[in-house]
Amino acid sequence: MKLRLQFCFALNRIHAAVHSFDKKMSEMSLPFEVGQTVELKSFELGFRGAWFRCKILKIFQKRKALFFDVEYIDYPGEGIHSTKVFQQLEGGNEKCLMIRPVYPPQCRENEVDGGLEEALVVHGSWKVGDLVDWWEAYCYWSGTVLEVKENESVQIELLAPPYGEGSSYEAQSKDLRPSLEWSLEDGWTVPFSKDGEKRQCAKLMKQLNEDQVSEAESMEEEKQRGAEPKEEEKQRPTEKLKSDEALQLNIMDSESIEAAVLDLEEMIVRFEWLKDILTPDSSEKNSWIYEDYHPSSSRM
Repeated sequence: MKLRLQFCFALNRIHAAVHSFDKKMSEMSLPFEVGQTVELKSFELGFRGAWFRCKILKIFQKRKALFFDVEYIDYPGEGIHSTKVFQQLEGGNEKCLMIRPVYPPQCRENEVDGGLEEALVVHGSWKVGDLVDWWEAYCYWSGTVLEVKENESVQIELLAPPYGEGSSYEAQSKDLRPSLEWSLEDGWTVPFSKDGEKRQCAKLMKQLNEDQVSEAESMEEEKQRGAEPKEEEKQRPTEKLKSDEALQLNIMDSESIEAAVLDLEEMIVRFEWLKDILTPDSSEKNSWIYEDYHPSSSRM
């Protein structure tokens, strides 16, 4: 009877640890909070592919789906708008994330502010094939530069339906910004232009923390010596956990309740350890580095 009570107690603790871990992962996966300024995408006919600047007022769940209540910054008379965070295009299978962080600051390469965590360095004038966002009617419309004119204007084509409205417009160069992609896995990335060349109209610069700087320096030293890093050094902590052959379940050797209780206790410890390594240390030093682009499977 005593062992069964211990088992139930350990099981309750593991359930609490799992719930806490799931909550932590959810917070990490969606880095948004009430009061934050974000950009919201629309699939509404007439505004497809447009990004609106908004402020989050409320985060809630409805029928197991995540919703945000937002107010439009550039449409003060619109009132509060509820939006489903993940939406599916009509006739499509893939869910699209409709919200992303506020667009990173833009600057020239010699004007980078060392106090910024991330900055977008714009290379120069626009070229045919550049992917841009056009500021028009108090929102940003994503499209492609078709023609560069002499009067500081360009001809652009918006994203094709169903991702955009697909029309062509003349726009002023000053009203354009580079189109960026944002995902939960990679953050901000700069897509390649659609001119047949592997070219980007801007470059992202991000700061590295102290550990990342040390790791980059170690990798560079290994590269200069012509030696490959050890396999275990390439692994992230979570990968080492999966590949550690020494981690064995007690219940594999014994089907007793005592063995199950020990396994549950060990799982609690591992959950706490995972939570610790997934929590960043904001006090670490930072350094700038250019962010390489890893193309996604599809452009939204």
